[in-house]
Amino acid sequence: MGQHGLSLKRNNEILRRFFMKLCLMKILIVCVILSGISCSKVMNNTCTTVDARTYTSQPIVIKNDGCITIEIESQLSTGYRWRFAIKENPGMLINSDYKVQTSEGQIVGGIDKEIFTFKAVKAGNATIVFDYVRPFDKNPKPVKTKEFMITITQ
Repeated sequence: MGQHGLSLKRNNEILRRFFMKLCLMKILIVCVILSGISCSKVMNNTCTTVDARTYTSQPIVIKNDGCITIEIESQLSTGYRWRFAIKENPGMLINSDYKVQTSEGQIVGGIDKEIFTFKAVKAGNATIVFDYVRPFDKNPKPVKTKEFMITITQ
C-alpha cells in the first residue's frame, strides 16, 4: 500500500470517529431535551399553596396529578422541625419536594419556614399529619401537631 492508501485509511478513521462523536452528541442532546420536558411538566404544574397559619381545617381540593405545597413556620435553630406522615390513604400523595426558607440574618430562635410539596397520584381523600419534634431525641413527642385534609379529584 502506498502513501496515498495510508492517508486515505487515516482519513476514513478520522471521519468514522467524527461521525461516532456526532451521533453520541445527538443522543446526549435528545436526552437533555427529554429530561427538560419531563421536568418542566412537573415544574409548570401550578401547586395549591397552603399557609399553615391560616388553614381552617376544611378539605383542600386538588386535581389528580396536581400538587399541594404546605408552608409551616418553625424554629430550626432550636432543633425542632416538622415531621409528616400521610395517615389516611397514604398511596394517594407522594412527597415531591422539601425546602427551607430561613429567617433573614439567621437569628438563633428566628422564625423559619419549612415548605413541603406533595404530588397527587390517585383520586380520593388523604390526611397529612405534621408533628413538631426534635428528631434527635429518643422517642420524640410532638410539641405541636397540625393536620391537613386533602381531597383529590379526577
